[in-house]
Amino acid sequence: MSLLEDKTVPGRESRLEACIAYGGTACSLKGENKGCLKNQERAFSQSGLCQLLPTMGMLLTLPDTAVVVHGAIGCTANGVSTVIGIRLRNVQKGNPHAKDGIWVSTNLTESDVVHGGEAKLENAILETYERYSPKSIVVFQTCTPSIIGDDVASVIDRVRNKLAIPVLVAYCEGFKTKVWATGYDVAFHAIVHGFIESDKEGRPPRRPADDKRQRPLVNVINLASVGKPDEDEITRLLNAIGIDVTIGPNFATREVIRNMTQADLTISVCPTHDDYFIDYLYKEYGVPYVLKDMPIGLENTRTWLLDIAGHFGLEQQAAAVIAAEEQKVWQAVAKYQPVLSGKTVFLSAGEFRALVTGALFQELGMEVVGVRSYHHDHFGKDYYEKLVQKQNGKNFAVDIANFQPFELTNLLQKTKPDLFVGHITDNIWAAKQGLPTVTIFRIFDSYIGYQGFYAVAKKAARVLKNYSFNRNLAKNTKNPYKPVWYEQNPFAFIKVQEAFQTWEQESAATQTAKEVIVR
Repeated sequence: MSLLEDKTVPGRESRLEACIAYGGTACSLKGENKGCLKNQERAFSQSGLCQLLPTMGMLLTLPDTAVVVHGAIGCTANGVSTVIGIRLRNVQKGNPHAKDGIWVSTNLTESDVVHGGEAKLENAILETYERYSPKSIVVFQTCTPSIIGDDVASVIDRVRNKLAIPVLVAYCEGFKTKVWATGYDVAFHAIVHGFIESDKEGRPPRRPADDKRQRPLVNVINLASVGKPDEDEITRLLNAIGIDVTIGPNFATREVIRNMTQADLTISVCPTHDDYFIDYLYKEYGVPYVLKDMPIGLENTRTWLLDIAGHFGLEQQAAAVIAAEEQKVWQAVAKYQPVLSGKTVFLSAGEFRALVTGALFQELGMEVVGVRSYHHDHFGKDYYEKLVQKQNGKNFAVDIANFQPFELTNLLQKTKPDLFVGHITDNIWAAKQGLPTVTIFRIFDSYIGYQGFYAVAKKAARVLKNYSFNRNLAKNTKNPYKPVWYEQNPFAFIKVQEAFQTWEQESAATQTAKEVIVR
């Protein structure tokens, strides 16, 4: 794989052996990882996610950028929710007058499919430039032009010669990968080629090895889903250790992104999200990196900070900051622990965020009874076992699924957690079953570091004290599944089901006050 030589990025099935279909337990997943999980499929699927959405979610954050979606008009509709989130982030950053993202469609018709859409794409790019005067343009190739054989690369070469601004291209055809997280790689690939490799100013030079700064400067790779409160917490902690911070590439200008090649270290906030860009900066510019933990929960935050500090000989400063922060936050959350301790939690999100948030709740005295991850790859393979060890060997259910609410509702019916923590789109399914819910991320809330630890504990305790709305919702609504479905194995439509059956047997043998077995 080469960012410089390849026009497109490989799907994560081949690059990371990622999978989106597994049902079983944390303990059984360890054994299954030795096989070929990436080839598992569902005989029935209720939902899915195209890689176009995360790709667009990242690239629309680039300031003063226009997006041209080459495909059917429906693909372009993905930008609606993304633009709303970007507007809110700009408000957070103190810029309420920021312009909404610009995104247009070539609106391919049946005639275009027959005769080709290259001319239409070129005209759309040029007209977008004339009408909106963006500082850069991003072109998305969707499924239709790829199937009919449009030569998008040649069109991009022509318009780059005509325009004075960077033109980025993202090849994000949904049919080429089942793993939606490939979209992150596509977005980074577009940024690297558009702002660095193919930029009219040429590549930034490598920073000389003997160019020493008074204070280290690090890149923090941000996520569109990480809000300003979390970015501020990261900056606060690293500044306290003696480290300066550049945050990008989301919401970062072309100049900031190009300057990221000159940093002393690149830091990942989410390994699943960041590894492609981090690998590029390391191989092409020699920028070392930390690609390990997500700073959610006290242990993960401690490890994350010490790993960063270790690159600069600042371990003592980091240890002092960690000790002071942990003492304060434990005092602050002490009043919430009686409400949380002994309760059970089920988590649903992108894999790494779900796992590290599970570790946070374990630190608050709760037990993880289930994790639904949107995909699975090697970044999370050891973390499931780690959670099991933290709760004295108690196993828990694992569902690797790109949504599939029919599996989720079945699992919740069987595990009956005291608290459900997931995305907004997941929480509605739990709420309709009468469960208290906490959103696993919102751009207005804190989740990272010590402020995040306190904020999550406070929110969870508040929800557990009063979730009468969800109880009433369950009495007056119902999920669209027949009662007989809840009597079946939740993973009945996944080809490999033995692991969950083993978990059922273990649960029956060690059953406590809660009913967790399949009837």
